[in-house]
Amino acid sequence: MATPTHLKGATATPDADRSSLKVDLWLFIIMLVLALVGVGITQVEHAGGKLYWLFLVLVYAGISVARAWQRAKGCDAPVWPMIRAQVFHWLGALVAINIVLYYESVDIASRGAAADYSLLILALSCYLAGVHFNWSYSLLGVLLAVMAVGLGYLDQLSLFALVIPLAVLAVWIFARRKGTDAVAS
Repeated sequence: MATPTHLKGATATPDADRSSLKVDLWLFIIMLVLALVGVGITQVEHAGGKLYWLFLVLVYAGISVARAWQRAKGCDAPVWPMIRAQVFHWLGALVAINIVLYYESVDIASRGAAADYSLLILALSCYLAGVHFNWSYSLLGVLLAVMAVGLGYLDQLSLFALVIPLAVLAVWIFARRKGTDAVAS
């Protein structure tokens, strides 16, 4: 991941990097589990859990903004430019999912398609957050994209059989980064 310009040159101790990596790992796992719950709700709930995807964007945004705040503060970097970028980034995802849900409400898109599109928007938003803010979101975005494609082609059991090994691989990637700089320069 390219380091945001306002964090370039900032250094952190190896212990701080390991601690940050652990926090990122746990947040990654929580965010992935929340997405898997959303997939389950989408498959089981008649209404498709449409409000769940909006809730999930807000949760992801909150986590992303909080982590950006912590990283900027830890590096004595300006906080508000990063926060502003994060807010506009996640606001775009929220607006896009609201449009998809509107399409569902006026029967332009089916319930299943709306859920797939919402997950795909969330995947793209996470991936781009990874490109601009924190590499772990890119990894999450890829997994969410696999889930979105899987929802279109696979039944729920097959989807989980695909995503769970990929999630284990993602956790392994985190573990392999142990001891390296959590914010690549």
